[in-house]
Amino acid sequence: MTNKASRRDFMKKIGIGSLIVGFNLQSQSWATEADLLNAPPEVFADNFPVFEGELITDETSLSEAADDFGHIHRYVSRAILKPAVYQDIIKMVKFANQHNLTIAVKGQGYSTNGETQTQGGVVIDMVSLADISEVNDQQVVAQAGARWIDLLTKTVPHNLGLPIVTDFIDLSVGGTLAVGGLGAQSYKHGCMADNICHLKVITGDGRLLTCSPYQNSMLFHSMKGGLGQLGIIVEAGFELEPTPSQVRAYQLVYDDLTHYLNDNQRLLDEGLFDGVQGGAEPDPAGGWRYVMQLAKYFEPDTPPVDAELLDGLNFVYGEEVIQDLPYFTFLNRLAPVVEQLKAAGLWTLPHPWCPLLIPASKAQAFIEDTLANTPPNDVAGPVLMSMQQREAFGSLFFSVPEEDKFVYFSLMRTAIPPTPERVEQLTLANRNIYEAARALGGCQYPVGAIPMSARDWKKHYHRKWFLLKLLKNWFDPNNLLGPMRGIFKR
Repeated sequence: MTNKASRRDFMKKIGIGSLIVGFNLQSQSWATEADLLNAPPEVFADNFPVFEGELITDETSLSEAADDFGHIHRYVSRAILKPAVYQDIIKMVKFANQHNLTIAVKGQGYSTNGETQTQGGVVIDMVSLADISEVNDQQVVAQAGARWIDLLTKTVPHNLGLPIVTDFIDLSVGGTLAVGGLGAQSYKHGCMADNICHLKVITGDGRLLTCSPYQNSMLFHSMKGGLGQLGIIVEAGFELEPTPSQVRAYQLVYDDLTHYLNDNQRLLDEGLFDGVQGGAEPDPAGGWRYVMQLAKYFEPDTPPVDAELLDGLNFVYGEEVIQDLPYFTFLNRLAPVVEQLKAAGLWTLPHPWCPLLIPASKAQAFIEDTLANTPPNDVAGPVLMSMQQREAFGSLFFSVPEEDKFVYFSLMRTAIPPTPERVEQLTLANRNIYEAARALGGCQYPVGAIPMSARDWKKHYHRKWFLLKLLKNWFDPNNLLGPMRGIFKR
């Protein structure tokens, strides 16, 4: 008796239901027990895997999942896998290779341009793999679906933390590491991906590999900020360091961009503050003004001396805001802002962001021109603006400008009104701004909604393009992973 026949007999014995038990090769669709009984055996794949987790295929769930924080694209997959163990992912990846199914990986769903979706493929929902283990005085290990807030909730009570923490800590570990992850401490410590000890990765051809600087090192370096093109991060280890109990947060207002950028550069050179970032906001009098946000770690018995730290900075005196916060409250400082956005109904609107990295020598003219041609209503959200030091960033495929310093400049747009026409208008504006930045030696930080072709991605990776292409052929030879970015043509 054939395997297909015995499977059919088995289904007759247990009864008909809605459990997914097969894959129809003709329709390229998932099959239930009922389908298996109502079609000839030869139309079904004979190697369909059995998962410990859940495989979801109902239309309602697929439609609800065809969305992300950007609310710009809706790509409907054929299935969603919620893995219970790493072996579930391995099985799905191997099955997808055999049947030419694309795979997208989703954490908390905070992508903005449809990257965590796939049209007609499989979405692997990593939220079901969110364990945090091995918390000791040296290291913490987290599964990719865990959120940073969950990780920090476990480590901070032990006075332990990470050198850099992304500003929004509700993001998933795996998703953040795939794009890089910037934070207030980036000028000293680079992106979050620069601070990994080791990874466990399931490659595009279905291999589970442990990698570090000393084991499978090329894969390790390629996965950090690698946009999930070579494999799926399932686990990451991080070195821990002692944390302060308090943070003094400074908010300094500037009415002149030259003063803002000069002070930003000075702050980087001196390195006195633990966090340096800022941005632009509409000036009530018209135009834009600039706000520097600084953080200084301290213990209650040795508070910072404000006059010494702020001496010589050219902010508008009298408008500064200084407050002391518990360390964890500082890390979670965006929580009340998020609640305000949700209450105002802005959180669920489209977010066609435009995040860029601009060479420092070209930044002032570029920012002035961009803001002069960007009405505040075309942003309706924060404008981020913080200088970074290139030497702090070491992830292989995290592209940054060639100069020693560059400015992270991001229009965190919200589309109002939230119509397709408005989204298209802002997305096209993003593309024009991006082209202007690229002409100056800038690049994008790939967490926004900037239309990109395969040719654009080749320019983005520049001299590293051929290495990335070689590694793609090595680790994901059938080009299944991360299809919606369009980096590689299928």
